[in-house]
Parts: sequence; structure tokens; C-alpha cells
Amino acid sequence: MLQYIIRRIILMIPTLIGVSLLVTALLRLLPADAVDILVAGGEVQGGPESFNEIVNKRLAAEGKDPAAISGFNSDRLRAEKAVVDDQLKKEGINPETALDSQRTAARNTVSRDAFKDKIRQRVGLDKNYFEQWSSWAWDAVRGDLGTSLIGSRDVSSELKRRIPVSVELGVLGMLVSIVIAVPLGVASAVKQDSWVDYGLRGFAIAFLSVPSFFVATIIIALLIRFYGYSFPINYRELWDDPSTNLQLVVTPAIILGVGLSGTLLRLTRAQMLEVLRQDYIRTARSKGLSSRHVIIRHAVRNALVPVVTVIGLQVPVLVGGSLVLEQIFAIPGVANYLFSAINNRDFPAIIAVNMVVAVVIVVVNLAVDVSYAVLDPRVRLS
Repeated sequence: MLQYIIRRIILMIPTLIGVSLLVTALLRLLPADAVDILVAGGEVQGGPESFNEIVNKRLAAEGKDPAAISGFNSDRLRAEKAVVDDQLKKEGINPETALDSQRTAARNTVSRDAFKDKIRQRVGLDKNYFEQWSSWAWDAVRGDLGTSLIGSRDVSSELKRRIPVSVELGVLGMLVSIVIAVPLGVASAVKQDSWVDYGLRGFAIAFLSVPSFFVATIIIALLIRFYGYSFPINYRELWDDPSTNLQLVVTPAIILGVGLSGTLLRLTRAQMLEVLRQDYIRTARSKGLSSRHVIIRHAVRNALVPVVTVIGLQVPVLVGGSLVLEQIFAIPGVANYLFSAINNRDFPAIIAVNMVVAVVIVVVNLAVDVSYAVLDPRVRLS
């Protein structure tokens, strides 16, 4: 098994490389220039500084020291006028007859375009596709996931702060899903076609049908209306303030788990029904084993193999479900960070979050494959 695990870990490398290439390509294929959108939204500022840099370059090209020329120095004013005149000429406007409003607009255009070029250079959009990807990959291998465009915060630090939050919510949600789905799925199969079976199947359909955001909104409204209770506004770490943390995390975890349990419940029931019809189950019963012993020791264990597979496949669903709930309950998790990054076209953060999710998925898939051998002794990993 150890050799199998090592081979799988080695195979993760081309998988992650493929994911990073795909994400980088998709970001470059956005229907609009992301830098244009970012600057137009006013989220980042720096136009005046960029304009001054252009003027300084012009002064340096003339053999003058820009540091010694500042304020309303005649040389600086002349250089600024020359830069604006060049832009007016590009726009087909005669600099000698240009209005003040046209000169102001031209100055703003130069500042904005120069600032966009600085952002493109920082993000790597001034490079071709493979140069951009290789530059990011080299930094990522060394542990540098870049700096966010909004706020200039280190992406690695942001993820270190947010990953434990999402892990707590996701693990609790998955535990709730398993605790609900597996026992009820087994009970539904054992009581096939009884009122218990019909009732549990109805609950499973209801769990699948009701959106998590609707349930969250109803719960918040009912708690405020009838009990005057509102969830904490500010998130606290579990080890710093357990009470506040659990008040904020437990409810969305239950909502998330209940939503996921519908699929697992139905699958557990279907697999249990198939296993209960197998010859070895009839043989075990004919030998005098009690129904409880047959179900728990033989049927459930074999029925869980496909269920574990689906649990692994639900990890990406956890991220999507967490996105809505993190927004509603103001939980500063990875999904919330990704949503904000997409809105702001924050390329470094988007790539980093997607790579973290990809790593989690491939690791969970490896754990699922290894668990097959634990659940079913007939399975051999080679």
C-alpha cells in the first residue's frame, strides 16, 4: 500500500500542473480586460504616481535628475506639457488649440494607462501565457503565492488565516451529513417499503430540494423574530473564543450537512438493498446470526464503499455550498475570499485559492481510494 500511495502522490504533480495551466488560461480568456475593470471600479489608485514616473523618465532621457526637479519647476512643467501634448496628438487633437478640459482628459488617460501597465506587469499580464504561468509556478514552488491587487496583502498569509475557518465549517458539515445519511439510509433499506422507508425517502428529497441560502435566511429570521437572537457579527477563532466560534459555525455547518445528506441517504439505501440481496448475507442468516449482527458486521461495511466515493466527490460541493453560507453568516473562509477575489479580478488570489482547492480534492481522492482496502478486504491496492 505504501508504494501505491507514493505513486499516487507523484501523479498529483502533473494533475496540479494541469489545473494551474487551465486556471491561468481561463483568467486570460475573460470577456473583458480585467485590469480595465479593476481600475474603472476605483478599487486601486495610483494614476498620479504613474504619471509622475512617465515625466521622470522623460526628464532622465533629457539628461536631467528628476529627484532634483520637483513642484512647479519649469523643466518639470515643460515635461508634463510634452507628455500631455503627445497624448493629444495620438487622439487627433491639435495641442495648440486644445481646450483645458481636453488637456485634463488627456492627462488622466496617460495616468490611467500607465497605471494599468504597472498592474499588468505586477500580475504578469504583460507576458505571454507560458511566461506568466512559469513565473507564477516558480514563485509558488518557493511558497510565494503572490500579493493581492486589493490591499496589497500577501496571499499566502490570507490563506493561512482563512483555511482553518473553511476546514472547520467543511468538516463539521460533512460529519453532520454522514451522521444523518448513513444511519437513516440503513434504516430505510432494512424497513423497505414501510412507512419508515417512505418517510425517510421523503426527507431525503426535501433535503435535496431546499436551497441552503433559503434555509439560512429562514433560520436567521425566525431566531430574531421569536427569540430576539442574532448570530455574532465578528468571527472568533475556536481556541480564542469557543462560544462565539461555535455560535457562528455550528448552524451553517448543520445547514450544509443536511443539504449534502440527501444524496448520501438515497445512495446508502440503494447500496444496502443491493448488499442485503447477496448470497453471503443469506448464508450468514442461515447460520443463525442475528439480523443486527449481519447488518452491522457484513452489510453496512460493504455498502459503504460506493458511499465513501460519493463523500470524496462532495468535497468540491462543500466549497460551493460554503460560499453562500460564508456570505450570509459573514464567515471569513476561503470561499468568501474567492468570491471577493473574483469580483475584484484579483488574479493572484483567484489562482491561489483554486490551487488550494485542487490540492484538497486530490488528497481526498487518495484517502478515498486507500479507504477501499480498509472497508473491503477483497480490494488490493497495487
